[in-house]
Amino acid sequence: MRNCLIFLFVSVIGLFIAYHIYLFMMPSVKIVNQSGQLLTRVEITLPSNNLVFDNIAPSKTARIHYSTDQADGDYAYHIRLSSGQHINGRCGSVTHDQYMKVLELTVDSEDKVSCIE
Repeated sequence: MRNCLIFLFVSVIGLFIAYHIYLFMMPSVKIVNQSGQLLTRVEITLPSNNLVFDNIAPSKTARIHYSTDQADGDYAYHIRLSSGQHINGRCGSVTHDQYMKVLELTVDSEDKVSCIE
């Protein structure tokens, strides 16, 4: 019984570590809302798929990981604020098999978007 518990504990710890390594390695898009209003929808278009964020509250952050199997291109964003305003643009570049990349989009209090790769 004791060996079974030790095996179970080691397995759980191993899975926990593997999961965090996976999250560290996979590319992601992070949205930081400093606009003072709700971001009702944020759509990020990558060359090979789309990411959709819903309802990011003021002073909150959201993050989505995506596949490394991408064609070369750039990120396009479409942001809808609770005021009804839309913000569109492009920034950053995407390449195939790009690991550990984080694109951070920050919506500021003047409803302008800044991108950090």
